Amino acid sequence: MLTRGSILACASQIFARHYPQVCMKSTAVNDLDKTQTPVSASCSDYDNCLPFSKIPGPRGLPWFGKWLEYKLDYSKVHRRDKILKKLQSEYGDIVKETIAGRHIVHLFHPDYIKLVYESEGKYPVVPPILESVAMYRQNNDLTPGLGNSNGEVWYKLRAAVQYILLRPRKAMDFLPGQNKVAADFMDKLDGLIAENGEVPDLNHWILRWGLESAANNCFDIRMGYFKTKEGLQLGDKIIQANSDVFDLATKLYFSLPVYRIIPTPSLKKLFDQEDFINGEACKYLDDALERYKKAVESGTLTEDRFLFLTHMLQSEQVSDKDLRTIILSILTDTLSTTSQILLNNLYNLATNPEKQEIAAEESRSLLSSSGELTSAAFNSSTYIRACIKESFRLHPVGLDILRLSPCNLAIGGYQVPEGSYLCLNNYVHSLDPKVIPNAEAYIPERWLRESDRDKINPYLLTPFSLGTRMCVGRRFAEQELVLMLAKILTRYRLEWHYGKMHQRFRMLLIPDQEVKVKFIRREA
Repeated sequence: MLTRGSILACASQIFARHYPQVCMKSTAVNDLDKTQTPVSASCSDYDNCLPFSKIPGPRGLPWFGKWLEYKLDYSKVHRRDKILKKLQSEYGDIVKETIAGRHIVHLFHPDYIKLVYESEGKYPVVPPILESVAMYRQNNDLTPGLGNSNGEVWYKLRAAVQYILLRPRKAMDFLPGQNKVAADFMDKLDGLIAENGEVPDLNHWILRWGLESAANNCFDIRMGYFKTKEGLQLGDKIIQANSDVFDLATKLYFSLPVYRIIPTPSLKKLFDQEDFINGEACKYLDDALERYKKAVESGTLTEDRFLFLTHMLQSEQVSDKDLRTIILSILTDTLSTTSQILLNNLYNLATNPEKQEIAAEESRSLLSSSGELTSAAFNSSTYIRACIKESFRLHPVGLDILRLSPCNLAIGGYQVPEGSYLCLNNYVHSLDPKVIPNAEAYIPERWLRESDRDKINPYLLTPFSLGTRMCVGRRFAEQELVLMLAKILTRYRLEWHYGKMHQRFRMLLIPDQEVKVKFIRREA
């Protein structure tokens, strides 16, 4: 049986190397209107900078850093947004935080973030968002997937996937299916609204919609996740398993890294949940491949069917293993991203009735007489997309973008060696009134007016990342968000009668409470 002493001994063997922590204020300034400390990737500037060990940050025991603080008060993990604001306020725009041997360099200033993006080259290097999930795939002879691979392997796979996911014309081919799922969900929503106008367990129903739409995109079939008894039960199991994976991955991230050499109970449970999700995804894929084969053999395969599978199967860059991992990611990513973003948007619109009415007016002009969103209408949407962007600013789905330093960088007067673990965090400055006027207010118009946009640093808000590492699901997410918001706002007026909603951190961010929006039917 492992004792606490043996666990610490194992952990120390894993990460023997550590950097001393120094508590000092960064030379970077917080006001973006003032002159910034130079940022550079040149060798001469790097040699003249203070060493990595001098990057300011909180004191802590060597190697352990802030691990014990998080261990003793796990609520600080759930409100990591507040912790990051505090770090930036105390130490400046470049901060080093150590958690059980992992040295994390937080970059808060958009200019610092810009430098990293501009230094990346053809193959940006990223650490996995969920390291424990990457371990699971490696242990089970699965390909790592786009989010966990780097170099030429990642580049070839990315090229194959982005052709259908990021090219506007290709992504638009999925709109008819997305419209059908959205229409069915709206019909379901009508029957879910209670006497007080609220939908009990709305968060979970939105997750069911996201899962249904993702499955339809992948497998060209309706799973019934919010319609049939069997579908509801299976969908809920997948949703719960995915939720457990994120909770456990967060726990492992802030724990001693013993799990890397000894399977701990948390890691075993995470692997069990991944086994279930992966098993179900493989069943769906095998069934879809069988239906695809029959359609080809019978000559009944039409251009509007199996859009995703057809392209993936025709691509020489996508192996059978790659296909299974890609399908798994698409099926579950919506649960932690698109679905949560929709909930955030419903909250922000419900708490800002004037802005909601402007969005509703645009919604009525976007939908056809049959209630569908066309590709032309999506491309013409402006205000709803501005609402989505403003929600990203106030309630991001991720606090940071992860990178490994692509080379030796000089940032804020400090040396950041190649391979350093970077968190590109623009969330703090996006709520800074010195950077964003009236920062706490929900003002979608700030993303519409040229005069306002010109004042905002383009690297201040990058929810899908930038460059070749930009989220490949971006186009699908935007289509589905505009579609669902247009449908909901055309049919309902939204109200909110509770306190301010915050977010809970579990590697990504989710609402910290049930989104109890009140749905009031609009007059026809």
